[in-house]
Amino acid sequence: MRLTLSLLISLFCLTGMSAQDYLASPEFNNFWRNLENIKMLEGEQPVEYKGSPYIYESEEAFITLENGQQIKPLILRYNVHDDVMEIKKDERYYTIPKQKEFPLFTLGEHSFGLKVYQLINKKQIGYFEALVVDSGCSLYLKHKVFLQAAEEPKPFQDAKPAEFKNRAPDLYLSINDGVLQVVSNKNDLIDMLPDHQQELSSFIKKNKIKFRKPESVKEVVEYYNSL
Repeated sequence: MRLTLSLLISLFCLTGMSAQDYLASPEFNNFWRNLENIKMLEGEQPVEYKGSPYIYESEEAFITLENGQQIKPLILRYNVHDDVMEIKKDERYYTIPKQKEFPLFTLGEHSFGLKVYQLINKKQIGYFEALVVDSGCSLYLKHKVFLQAAEEPKPFQDAKPAEFKNRAPDLYLSINDGVLQVVSNKNDLIDMLPDHQQELSSFIKKNKIKFRKPESVKEVVEYYNSL
């Protein structure tokens, strides 16, 4: 009996916390146990539509809490259209509140942070995929999905259901872990990084950086952080 008990304790220590037991994290444990009180999301999208508002659904996902503790394994998906993270429990999905206690989500190879960003003249909070994370300059991707309205039938044309469609993502920069600012072109980037303008201009020209391509802009940010 002692041997069996010791083995069970050892296995628990090796495997860590499961999605059913968060005793080491009272905040998440309370959230998990009260999920049923949160509005259920499953089935609330329009019944007839094409496409999907979701990306990167993962059964091996985890959440990194504010204190750095990782909660896993979880089933998570990102609803780009509504800009919400959703968690699965007992075959149902629930929205995760945008709170500082849950700042980082990892879905497979994709890491998303809950960030403050500048949108026109207002500051907003939302989820951004991290491309470069550095104490100097960080680069993030803002995915976008919109819902195209349904169309009524016309002569010689059938009705069309509503359809979720992807838009090209926006790129955002964060300096010294500050508020994220959109960067659309070379001038935006140079203005945000004034301390190495000449070097950056030369690098962008030499390497033919395309600001429509996230991986291309990533090269510039990594170069800046190396200076």
